[in-house]
Amino acid sequence: MNALSCLSWVLLFYIFCALAEKVPAPGNVRGISLNMGLVLEWDPPQNTTNTLFNYTAEIKGWNMYEPVCLSSSSLSCDFTDKVSSFGTYQLRVRAELHGETSDWVQTETLSLDLITEISAPHVELKSRKGQTEVDITDPPMKKKNLRDVFGNISYLIRYWKYGETKKEELIREQNRVVLPRLEPLVNYCVEVEILYSKNKSQTSNITCLTNTPSNEVEPWLIAVVLLVSFLLVLVAVVLIFLAVWFGYRGCRIIFPDADLPEDLKKFLSQRSQSSILSAMQENTPVKEDFCELRILHKEPISSLDNQQIEGPIRIQTHKNECCIGANVKQSSEEKSKMIITTEQKPLLLE
Repeated sequence: MNALSCLSWVLLFYIFCALAEKVPAPGNVRGISLNMGLVLEWDPPQNTTNTLFNYTAEIKGWNMYEPVCLSSSSLSCDFTDKVSSFGTYQLRVRAELHGETSDWVQTETLSLDLITEISAPHVELKSRKGQTEVDITDPPMKKKNLRDVFGNISYLIRYWKYGETKKEELIREQNRVVLPRLEPLVNYCVEVEILYSKNKSQTSNITCLTNTPSNEVEPWLIAVVLLVSFLLVLVAVVLIFLAVWFGYRGCRIIFPDADLPEDLKKFLSQRSQSSILSAMQENTPVKEDFCELRILHKEPISSLDNQQIEGPIRIQTHKNECCIGANVKQSSEEKSKMIITTEQKPLLLE
């Protein structure tokens, strides 16, 4: 009797445990957001390696849950199409087996713009004339644009010589950046991260490129060229000066200047008092003096007379202010008479 009673109690205990046992819930439930998407992931229930479960996942926006993945065998559910960039959501999932379900396992409240992670940007290097340019492309977002969601973003750029561990860092807001202080013909490597809302994106792949030769002239070479140019100009100026000077001296020797007499120099240096020259200089009409000449002629009475006839011919000249020579004046009151008497010789009649 005692053995039978013990067996009965053990059987009842196993039946009770079997009736009381439920479908185990999934474990390690987590919400993951990448590039403004939202995915719920979980692990299978513990100690159920050979058991195939189905899962149902739901999302709660404002006040109630909405199923998104129903009886799916996948260990994840994508809620991207059900969320917005600045929304707040809560997710939950349960396991299903042979019509039985586990308890719901739900996440904490999730804000998409706060939990999202940005993937690595695409980096491309270009080198020209001794300068290397980094061209950065933002990763594509599943909701809007990266700058539309986070406003101003910046880029953390690290670059270093290939084979060295020391890295230089730059933070720029532009997606095209020229790396400073690079040596020509040296291989440089670059990696980039995006800085947004006090967070960092994933690090880009390391990209390496050999910098091209620089077209810039060294400072010492510029100084040498300037010095040589200055010396050449100086020598040219001196040679031109000497050529002009000796040419002038040669012309003076070949064509000497004739010295004028001192009297002529003194005469030329004095200002002329001529009224004509003064009038020409002052551009005024010249008052000209004139001389009046009168000629009186008296013919003989008879040409047939045998007598000697004297026929005086008088030429009277009145001279009034007549100017003769250079600047010689005579008074208007002076008058002179010049009488020319011509005596005719008597004609002899045969």
